Amino acid sequence: MGRVPRILIAEDEMEDLTLMQIVLEGLGLQKETAAVRDGVEALDYLHRRGAYSNRAQGNPDLFLLDLKLPKVSGLEVLRQIRAEEGLKAIPVVIFSSSLDEKDRKESLTRGANEFVVKPINFDAFQDAITRVVNAYIIS
Repeated sequence: MGRVPRILIAEDEMEDLTLMQIVLEGLGLQKETAAVRDGVEALDYLHRRGAYSNRAQGNPDLFLLDLKLPKVSGLEVLRQIRAEEGLKAIPVVIFSSSLDEKDRKESLTRGANEFVVKPINFDAFQDAITRVVNAYIIS
């Protein structure tokens, strides 16, 4: 196998972040996984500025993005990613607790590859993360 895929997670809920990290660890993908807690941090990571100015070059192979982030919303982060030539090819999967159809439609209209409602139990959460990783990284 070549290089380990790089995954970026933007998630402000610690429980959800921990579940994502546990699942990714089980898939052997924790080594190159970065986590940020708000939209400003996500954009700083992607642009390699601030605390992330020294991170390795290159974009994530997959971005798991929460919709309702502090400071800058997930939708705004998505808008900026899709507007920038160097970032717009990153696969972005929205992971949200929102059941609002409007949120799903707006996310997809703005360029999200997929919108996943966060499952409420671990097995379903594990299945959702595994399916997304298989769809965007493994395949």
